[in-house]
Amino acid sequence: MEKCPHEGDAKACATCDVARKEQKSAEDLALCRTLRQIRHKILVMSGKGGVGKSSVAVALALALARRGHRVGLMDVDIHGPNVLRMLGLKEAFDLQHAQFRLPPELFHRLKVISVEAVMKNREIAVIWRGPLKHQLIRQFLSDIQWGELDYLVIDAPPGTGDEPMSVAQTIPEAKALIVTTPQEISLADVRKSLNFCQKVNLEVLGLVENMSGYVCPHCGKEVPLFKKGGGQKTAQAYKVPLVGTLPFDPQMVEAADEGRLLEMTEDNSPFFRALRPMVNFLVQLLPPGPPLTREPGVWKFAVPTDDGRPAARLSEARDFALLTVKEGTIVARETRPAPSPEEGALPLWLEEQGVTHLLTRALGDKARDLLRKKGIEVVTDLSEAEPEALVSRYLAGLPEAGGA
Repeated sequence: MEKCPHEGDAKACATCDVARKEQKSAEDLALCRTLRQIRHKILVMSGKGGVGKSSVAVALALALARRGHRVGLMDVDIHGPNVLRMLGLKEAFDLQHAQFRLPPELFHRLKVISVEAVMKNREIAVIWRGPLKHQLIRQFLSDIQWGELDYLVIDAPPGTGDEPMSVAQTIPEAKALIVTTPQEISLADVRKSLNFCQKVNLEVLGLVENMSGYVCPHCGKEVPLFKKGGGQKTAQAYKVPLVGTLPFDPQMVEAADEGRLLEMTEDNSPFFRALRPMVNFLVQLLPPGPPLTREPGVWKFAVPTDDGRPAARLSEARDFALLTVKEGTIVARETRPAPSPEEGALPLWLEEQGVTHLLTRALGDKARDLLRKKGIEVVTDLSEAEPEALVSRYLAGLPEAGGA
């Protein structure tokens, strides 16, 4: 425990105690606020290493995001983080929002974080004990602005150690997806994982049998690599579903090693094709929120206002007028209180509101670039007209509407 700098001073020590409690309370509030915005939390775990757990976690997150769902991928395998390497993500673009340089179709749908994102040298071993691991997991959830997510996929290290325990304690509503291979030695460890879940009251979504076979690239037939049926028997014995049987795919292994997993799809990977029924099962069992994809032909304009008029500065906005435009016509208007003035809060809030255009009197280059990367068009140098008039002028293409 950290030594008090005021040892021997009772009054000062009491002040330190209050500060610690207030700090813990603020962190707990931030943690609760984050978890309320995440609909489903899926903990991908395994009884032993080498069963392809990380590959399943990454592929599951990619498959969900490609269907238009809002997905977070959190790597809590502190000692053996592989997620960033598999995806070829070398440098954090926006660490505060877990936003890396991803393909355009995934940029607004997938957020990724790993301990490697904060390591200067990824080849250095992380030598941490349990309390530090627990704190890092809490910080991943409380400090990073995930926004509203349909799914948070959590890649845990193998076994039943500190990290799965911390997730179970920190996210009591998390549900486990346990990965195994058909080998009996792997299934024996899976039974320990199932027992762990029972003891910590962690609901089990089901088992995933990885490396169930090898699809011959010449004839297309599946050749079993191990004795078949082990995963099904274990699932039946513990009364949990076998949600997927995934083949060994050499192309996917090579792509993961080379950081090209983003290139793998159902078109070029037997693994991703076999993943489809599992994703269907999970989406049906854990239904997402409203889809992230915007309705074609529908725009949503945000105008920062003060007493109903456009605010002179974004920081002076008391609220925002949100106007929905469909097929070139304003069909709805609502007013929402301005979000927290904390750095990075506004872009996230606008994204969550489904805003496509921000009309404001002025905006700095840094904020403008961040919003554009979120897919939000920025228009500045506006007149003092009513929000409806500003939107109408923009739609008409009039110069008075402002310039981007």
